[in-house]
Amino acid sequence: MEQPEQSIEKVQKIKVLEQELNDLRQGLTAVTDYYKDLQNTPEAQVASQEIDEDIIEPLIEDELEFEGIWCFHEEVLVSDPLARVPCNAMYEAFVEFCTANRRRVIEQEAFEFVFARMENPEPVCERGHWVGYRLRDIRQ
Repeated sequence: MEQPEQSIEKVQKIKVLEQELNDLRQGLTAVTDYYKDLQNTPEAQVASQEIDEDIIEPLIEDELEFEGIWCFHEEVLVSDPLARVPCNAMYEAFVEFCTANRRRVIEQEAFEFVFARMENPEPVCERGHWVGYRLRDIRQ
């Protein structure tokens, strides 16, 4: 009769050992996943930083440049089909506007490229002069 009791004890020990083995496997899986996450984190951070530097920051800079020119267009210029402003004078007014409003100043070539695409009315560069706008009197 001792054999059935021993076999019941053995079965119970085996079940306990199997449960402990299962717990160890789950723990090992959790630790493995954790280390995989740690390995991927620097790669993800590098990728995120590269996306920020290569894509997002230039888009933000472009948006800020456009916004600065748009504000200059809206606040400093007056539509006048007969008016002519020398390109250098227009750019100097833009630089003054940006400085006074704590906006980033961009190069003249970039300013002229974006400015030429403004609307209502569309500025036209003709023989070194912007046609269709005049600078607003500062006292206005």
